[in-house]
Amino acid sequence: MPDADPMYLRKRLSAQLQAARKKAGYSQPEVAEEMVWSLSKIMRLESGRTKISITDLRALITFYGVPEEMAAELLVHAQEARRQPWWQEYRNILSEGFKSYLGYEASASVVRNFEVLFIPGLLQTEEYARAILARSVVPEKEDLLDLRMRRQERLLQGSTGTELRFLIDEAALRRVVGNPAVMRAQLDHLKEVSQLPHVRVGIIPFEAGLYPLLRSPYVIFEFPSTEQDRVVYLENPDGSVILRDKATVGVHRSVEDYLEAFWEVENEFARPVSESQVSDDLT
Repeated sequence: MPDADPMYLRKRLSAQLQAARKKAGYSQPEVAEEMVWSLSKIMRLESGRTKISITDLRALITFYGVPEEMAAELLVHAQEARRQPWWQEYRNILSEGFKSYLGYEASASVVRNFEVLFIPGLLQTEEYARAILARSVVPEKEDLLDLRMRRQERLLQGSTGTELRFLIDEAALRRVVGNPAVMRAQLDHLKEVSQLPHVRVGIIPFEAGLYPLLRSPYVIFEFPSTEQDRVVYLENPDGSVILRDKATVGVHRSVEDYLEAFWEVENEFARPVSESQVSDDLT
């Protein structure tokens, strides 16, 4: 199983603290009054926006009457959450949303990624990624390219134990990014990566017609612990991401809706990369 990212552990710890408070029957103002803390401090701790000290955590564990086994787990999480994440050197160029994204990506046991416009970032060659970033408005293009390549190195080598599953619309393969030579190399790379034991790449051909949730890219993160809910990320047109870890996404869709759509498309519409005709068309 992958080593949990410190940011992921902080968010999980905050959720566990909130659950422990509710189980003990206290409101946030009651805890603040008992601990002689500000209400805003309790809110920050339960939202994961701030790290909790071991001293404060022990005090809450005692006040909530947390069982010994759970208390030991919370203390381990608090200590591990104080480590620096592997992407720490890039922190100044990352939005808070993308920091969370990296935390979930590094901690997930399964990553499911659907893309309709471009090859998924974890599968992009350096030349393909560079061509995309050249068209972006972000100033830190080389740093972001380096970050993308390092993410690939961590996950594609298989040492983290993360299972990677990708669905790519044929439109992403047909769109020439950079030039035909870049695309040929990219498609060859897709075929090579799809042979890795922990990677599965499915291509959705044009002839599949309309299929569930085809309009926007999304990523589903699944975690080793059954206590941690799945998380869905949606991508905005500008490339930024929106976290959806609550019950509903938008008005009617739930996180489970995205998972069911992914399964349906993967089983009924997707084909292996080796069956794709696109690379032959570009040669």
